[in-house]
Amino acid sequence: MRWLACLLTAVLVSGSVGAGPAEGTTAQLVGQLDSLLATVEGGSGLYIADPSLLAPLYTRNADEQVITASLYKLAVMAEAERRIESGSLSYTSIITIEPEDITDDGSYEPAGAQLSLDEALEAMITLSDNGTALALWRTLTPAAINATLLTAGVKDFHVALNSGEDNIATPRAIGAFFTLLAKRQLVSAAASDRMLARLGRQTIRDRLPSQLPGNVVIANKTGNLAGLAHDAGIIYTPAGPRVVVAMTWDLLDNVAADLIGTIGALVYAAVLEPVANASYAGPRGALYAETLSTRAITIRVTNRGQAPWTASGPGALRLLWELRDARNTVVSTSGAAPIPLGALRQGAGKDVAILLRLPESPGDYRLSYGLLDADGRALGPLGAAVGSLIVRAHLPFVVNALVRVPAFLHRGEAHLLAVDFGRRPAAGSLIHSISLAWRAIDPRTKRTVAAASTFLGNVHPSQGGGTLFAPFIGPNILGAYIFEYELREGGFIAGETQTQAVEVLARRTYPGDRAH
Repeated sequence: MRWLACLLTAVLVSGSVGAGPAEGTTAQLVGQLDSLLATVEGGSGLYIADPSLLAPLYTRNADEQVITASLYKLAVMAEAERRIESGSLSYTSIITIEPEDITDDGSYEPAGAQLSLDEALEAMITLSDNGTALALWRTLTPAAINATLLTAGVKDFHVALNSGEDNIATPRAIGAFFTLLAKRQLVSAAASDRMLARLGRQTIRDRLPSQLPGNVVIANKTGNLAGLAHDAGIIYTPAGPRVVVAMTWDLLDNVAADLIGTIGALVYAAVLEPVANASYAGPRGALYAETLSTRAITIRVTNRGQAPWTASGPGALRLLWELRDARNTVVSTSGAAPIPLGALRQGAGKDVAILLRLPESPGDYRLSYGLLDADGRALGPLGAAVGSLIVRAHLPFVVNALVRVPAFLHRGEAHLLAVDFGRRPAAGSLIHSISLAWRAIDPRTKRTVAAASTFLGNVHPSQGGGTLFAPFIGPNILGAYIFEYELREGGFIAGETQTQAVEVLARRTYPGDRAH
């Protein structure tokens, strides 16, 4: 996020491992992390280090064997880079997606697709694509991948030898992997640079980067499975790189994401030592509100600093916020009236309501917020955590609707789409031409992998309600996804967004048909 551009000072980062010692802030960081983790129910394994030091700055369950989820893709990438260095493969080598690479977790590429090695690595790392990862795992062989890890000195990181095994690693092992990367010693200096650049293009940013200022460089990889949520990488601070590994289990996805985001912010803030710090828990996903309406948005603000906040005086803090449009132009701000946060002890939180007046133009707006100290300084540029969310401003809705799409779709085949609707007062006496816009979202990456719009029909003034029918063609993807639906008219939202879990299956075949 771009945090309050008028107050933002450039934060310069350095790739030099020896850019600055960390011992001076370790005690403070340890206290903050211990306090944070004491409030969390569920399991967590942490490894935090300055690569220039022999001992880590902080560990928690660092030698616990944990299912890696998509963190195993780090090892696959390292083996691919080793082969590129040896000359046995090149970035133009062809990787073919086979049917066995398409699993219930889904793939962005269909069976039979051919990608260059560079394209496959990019999809596997930046999008966390499973099909390309399995194709690379199969092509490179798990035995060779594990051998490369051991040769590099990364112990306790085991990539499954077959589909019946789990990929396992300790937080310390993942930390060793990233420490070698930070020191440009994994495979080779050139290979390390290439891997760091690819990790820096990560598109999944809901964990470690989520509470960092937008100009902070981070090279990271996430992992998700049922009951597991991880993020690991290198945060480049003004004092040098910091390796941060956070592996969690038995936590709700939103709790894990908020926890990992706070950990990243605390590590970054420990270097800059802001006078105060906070973590934020707000609504997840876009918020919907009518244009020109006033909306109260509740944010949970927790004191993550080393001192209590006071109601007045030097220890008093306020919440500063701003709203920006799609062009990054500020359209609304707390301005001269930031919200007082009052007295709050360390580790305590309170709900704060931001009263937001929505603009006249429909569209998506980003609401960003952070701390302001008693002297009127924004603390985000000084290392304190910041937060943001999307507010979707819309014209008054003209219909209520219930979208009925089958829970199972077949790729490329037509299914019956039924939408039950009722008119709302805003519909007036006009005829409204209604379409259904839909998006298929990968639940692991939160990335939209398919989207389209289907015309439903016209809603006439004489109709109080009814049902609209249309064909719905299964998208060219496979696996389980979250589908979002919303009615639209003339490109504008006309009804509330709905979500549904849908599984997209292969095309059906019948006796005498050729298999697809």
